[in-house]
Amino acid sequence: MIPSKHLNRILSFVYFTIFWLSTHISYAQGLCDKNNWPPNAVEGGFKIDGDISAGCTPMAVRLKDMSGGSDIRYDFYYDGKAANLLDKVGNKDSTNLALFSNPNSIRYYTILQYGKKNGKDMFACKTVSVRPNNQPVFSYSTCNNNFLNLIIPQDPANNFDYYTIEWGDNSAIQTVTSLPFTANKSYGTTTPTRSIRVKGENNTPTGCQPPPFQTINMDSDGNVPKITELEVLPGGTKAKLSFSGTFDTHQIYQRTPSQNYSFPNFKYQANPGTITVDLINNQQTCFMIYKYTACAQLSGEVCTIQLDSIQIFGPNINTLSWQTIAQNQTSSILNTSTIKNINYDIDWQEIENNNILIQKIYNVNPTYGHTIAKCSANYCYQIIAKVEGEWSVNPAVPYSSISKSEIKCIDRKSVITPPITDVNVNVLADDKIELSFTDNSNWSVNKAFYFLYEASPNGFIKRDSLTPASQKKFNVNADATKASLCYQLGYSDVCGSNSKLSGEICTIHLLVNNKEELIWTDVSPFGASGINNFELISIDENTGIESLQNTVPSSQLMTQVDLSNYEIEAQFKIKALNANGMGSYSNTVSIPIEALFFVPDAFSPDDNQLNDTFEIKGRLGRVKTYDLKIFDRWGANIIQIKDKNQNWDGNITLKPLSGGIYTFQLKIELNNGENIYKIGKFEVLK
Repeated sequence: MIPSKHLNRILSFVYFTIFWLSTHISYAQGLCDKNNWPPNAVEGGFKIDGDISAGCTPMAVRLKDMSGGSDIRYDFYYDGKAANLLDKVGNKDSTNLALFSNPNSIRYYTILQYGKKNGKDMFACKTVSVRPNNQPVFSYSTCNNNFLNLIIPQDPANNFDYYTIEWGDNSAIQTVTSLPFTANKSYGTTTPTRSIRVKGENNTPTGCQPPPFQTINMDSDGNVPKITELEVLPGGTKAKLSFSGTFDTHQIYQRTPSQNYSFPNFKYQANPGTITVDLINNQQTCFMIYKYTACAQLSGEVCTIQLDSIQIFGPNINTLSWQTIAQNQTSSILNTSTIKNINYDIDWQEIENNNILIQKIYNVNPTYGHTIAKCSANYCYQIIAKVEGEWSVNPAVPYSSISKSEIKCIDRKSVITPPITDVNVNVLADDKIELSFTDNSNWSVNKAFYFLYEASPNGFIKRDSLTPASQKKFNVNADATKASLCYQLGYSDVCGSNSKLSGEICTIHLLVNNKEELIWTDVSPFGASGINNFELISIDENTGIESLQNTVPSSQLMTQVDLSNYEIEAQFKIKALNANGMGSYSNTVSIPIEALFFVPDAFSPDDNQLNDTFEIKGRLGRVKTYDLKIFDRWGANIIQIKDKNQNWDGNITLKPLSGGIYTFQLKIELNNGENIYKIGKFEVLK
């Protein structure tokens, strides 16, 4: 059981924290901050009759528009909602609207004016405070059973004409006429408790009730420093630190968990409220608040949470991991503070088309797989730790705080998924292109489409697409004989994520130079590997059968070829191979074979099996038409032959030809339209 002395301290501390938060942190921001206005919005304006900003409950106000706008409405209890969530029905001017407060504390209300001005959205805000009695805002701290530090700050709620203090020691009532006011009261006697009263006074009676006397403990009691919230800001290099305490300057210390606080080397000085602090080297950073009046007062330690990553696990799970806060972690400036317990929550939002569809908080473990409903929506996450600790005094005094991570969002459309690298581009027999692939992306989310991108002067452009049910092969109607053609492969998944593109893959382009040498390109046709070696492939001109001529290293990009065994044309292609034996063919090139022929200058038709016929020999495979005429010595045409494979035995109508000199005339047309004409003579030997 907590001793009554410390219980009173805790209750007083909790009361002040609630009071301070409600009066200093929880003002509705939203559209009261111009940074949150819609584009092109303008400022409105209104006044509260009597220019009042505070009063006692029940309090009524009358509003008067000063903006000159149109369609004006008011939200008297504005809570920070966005413009698209505002009610479309309201009051232009308002009379006798009572703003009721909590009967035990001051409450602040934000009044929002909204409407149109010159066709643009218009906004304006005012804040009023409503108190249950005429007790002003003040803070105090005590120690040693005989010392009281009391501060009445300048505050919107402190709009009294003057103030009175009854110190609880039968001394004269003290009157205060200007703020801020600070008093350090040293009592002549020690006592565990005293009853004091701080009252706001008005020259004209307002009807507010006087506050009751307040019983305080005189040993380290009052508005001790407390870190109420620590939140890492976007970017992870700074944090927003909110703390409460007495209304005067406090010292803020920081460290990483591996360091010690170095007293009196504080990092910041600030009054209670919210300040922006730097994190040490972007690491997890811990903070404590220190104040000294007549005795030292310190907050408990609170450390930042780092939301390290949001990983995608399938289409329906986002996995979060974060750097936790160490339990039983002790720290000391003058007294020892120990973190005893941490409970983690995850605050997440589902957002689609800029609208928050779902917003929830879960109790979670330090690594959490969040099951999501729509992977096409955006999800934003923040880790919230409820930190509980204690001061090692006798008996120990508990404290609590909130630590929040940076808010991080995951938009699946912006997630770049792993590429497919098992890709191969190949030139087919008709010199068209085929790109085949195996999906080795290791991406667990189902694919929606595969995309083929083709190189162009303006970069890679999308050429074609396939569904996952299709064969993993693109057939491209392109002419591979003109140049090396390059491609990349990508995909999108069912959640809208697009992949990183594969590496550039290009066809092997083969051509023949003017020396009838083969040369080819060396850009890899394989997605994730280079070329290991090349093979020279020949194609039989009669059967079409391919055969390996020789293998050349990847550094060799030219070779000579043997054309002696071809009559019409020689056809070749190059096959590139990677280290795994995967192959990729180039386009096919053809080398026309030159038509060569030999006309004998004599023959002997004597049936001795030696030179018995007149025969034109050579490479005649490209001959399309053939016309051979033979003339006797008087110029008469004695025979005509139109078959290039036919020879002449020297007979005319089965009669042997007499010996002597004869002439011939040969006309040949080649398959490319070229004509060859030749005349000459030969001798018939007898």
